[in-house]
Amino acid sequence: MIEDDLRGLLADELDVDVYARLIPPELPECVVVQKIGGRPSTAGIRRTYHTISIMAVSTDREKAGQLMRQARNYLTAHIPADINGTHYYTAVPLADGSLLMKEGRRYVTFVDMEVGASL
Repeated sequence: MIEDDLRGLLADELDVDVYARLIPPELPECVVVQKIGGRPSTAGIRRTYHTISIMAVSTDREKAGQLMRQARNYLTAHIPADINGTHYYTAVPLADGSLLMKEGRRYVTFVDMEVGASL
């Protein structure tokens, strides 16, 4: 699955834990890869486009933003790539934002990206 593939790609690059799908309930300082949608190609080629969200969690707002930008930039620079038998063509940032989780005063920054992959 795309979340596992991208988590594996980011895990060696970042100095925090990287999770797929869900932020752990204890809200550690981490990065999370989550699939939030997608669409098949309409161009008659065997390709699909996944919409993913890269989320970074920290008690420090600047650190959360730094982690998110580091993950976004790494994916943008290192795709195209072949991971676990799937060829990933592109990783394009779409939009980013942040929110404050009041319980435990954690900042979560995120960027949504469209990732093109072979079927």
